[in-house]
Amino acid sequence: MKRSLQSSVWAIRDARIALAARAVSTAGTSVTSIAAILLLHDGGVGALGVAAFLAVLVIPTVATIGIAGRVADTVDSRVVLTVTALVQAAAVCALGFAPAPVMIFVTGVLIALAQAFAQPTWQALVPRIVGEERIGQAISWQQGLAAVASPIGAGLGGLLVALDGVAWGFWADAATYAALAGAALLIRTRRHGGAHAEAASTSWTAGIRVVAHDRILVPLFASILVFVVLVEGVNPVEVFLVRDALGASDWQYGLTEFFAGAGGLIGAAIAGRIVGNTVRARAATVGFGLAAAVLVGIGFAPGYWVYAALITLLVAGFGTGNATFGALLTSRTPEAQRGRVYAALNGLARTASLLALGLGGVANALLGPRPTFVVAGIAGAVTMVVAGFAVLRAQRAEASALIPAP
Repeated sequence: MKRSLQSSVWAIRDARIALAARAVSTAGTSVTSIAAILLLHDGGVGALGVAAFLAVLVIPTVATIGIAGRVADTVDSRVVLTVTALVQAAAVCALGFAPAPVMIFVTGVLIALAQAFAQPTWQALVPRIVGEERIGQAISWQQGLAAVASPIGAGLGGLLVALDGVAWGFWADAATYAALAGAALLIRTRRHGGAHAEAASTSWTAGIRVVAHDRILVPLFASILVFVVLVEGVNPVEVFLVRDALGASDWQYGLTEFFAGAGGLIGAAIAGRIVGNTVRARAATVGFGLAAAVLVGIGFAPGYWVYAALITLLVAGFGTGNATFGALLTSRTPEAQRGRVYAALNGLARTASLLALGLGGVANALLGPRPTFVVAGIAGAVTMVVAGFAVLRAQRAEASALIPAP
């Protein structure tokens, strides 16, 4: 037991601070996200207004791919993380005093812009904190804690809006960002570019070029972007499936978040036990492939509780794939370039999410909720089968190249 604890990421002081602070901040962010959308709805902005708000949250991450990646790899991580957290704290605090629709849009942009710089910086810093051998474990813990924190924050945000106490929710979120800034100051481990600073590119393609040289990462990277479009595309359709096709109540629809959280915990637990990049690459394709197959099953779900069980399995598969791919991507990327790679992945994933919102709405209008889930699942399964064959072929070629010539 003692040896197990010593090998855990929780035995590392900086890891304990980073993981705990980010989990608390995730809960706070969920409070603000749900409360902001509900306030926009109640403020009469309409469906287009809510969609526009979701779009403006994506644009900063996409627009800053190049510069955010360079900053993550060249600027002192303590400075980046402290400043971005304080900007977010100030924005959310102001929202508590003036939660009008215009203010929600303005603060949303500020928070998303700060997050565009903070996210790749955190993603590149954590592996340095825990060491290369604990990368998979750290990413799994981050994902598992987020799976617990996010639905708790979402539920609290909805409750505060219902009780007319939303300002306290915004101020609580501001406090979690302030705590995140404090954590950044307390963490002793730091990243800064040093000798690599001058050579770092601000091009949005810098991180993509790094991945493009890795024949195992390329098919997974590309297929996951396609998969994001498919999975995110069913998000705006989900409410129609649950409320209309399955006849679920409001509280059952809200309960779905907790089933998703349980699935995220399961996926993180599975991924945390997977070691070695060969197994991680295969586990990522299997995890995403399983999630795609479950999407098909959801389209045929006869009732809410079957749907709830399938959602748990869906998120478990997606979580396993996401965490194992994250560990694979990190360990196969040169340490000095990880910020740019993560900034590229984050930006492209958010672009895919934006595209998915439109596709999901169109698919629901043309096909209806059940066929939309079925079609998305079949397309996702085909994508992951193709990716799986490409990964196996690349692994065999890489293994052959390592065999010395006779």
